[in-house]
Amino acid sequence: MGLKEILIKALMDTLMGMGTVFSILILISLIIYLFKVFFYNNKKSQPEAPGPAVHEEPLKEDDGELIAVITAAIKAFESGALPVMDTPISLGDQQYVVRSIKRRR
Repeated sequence: MGLKEILIKALMDTLMGMGTVFSILILISLIIYLFKVFFYNNKKSQPEAPGPAVHEEPLKEDDGELIAVITAAIKAFESGALPVMDTPISLGDQQYVVRSIKRRR
């Protein structure tokens, strides 16, 4: 057996091995595609019933007082008059707590 015959046999073995690997990879990708075709749930899920619509109400007189109290709490916090963040702010029968104040840019 000469060198030429050995190289041809090695090339044939290489091509046979690479062909086997690529054909198996193609087969695996085909199987994955078929899983998607057969086992994919084509039924669209029923759209959820729309929840209650959120309507923004125009400002009432009470809202103006609430805005004033919240603005005062923010100004007091920024000036250092409120050392504790969880200090409740009373407005009528409701209490509000300012948990964090972050400046947006």
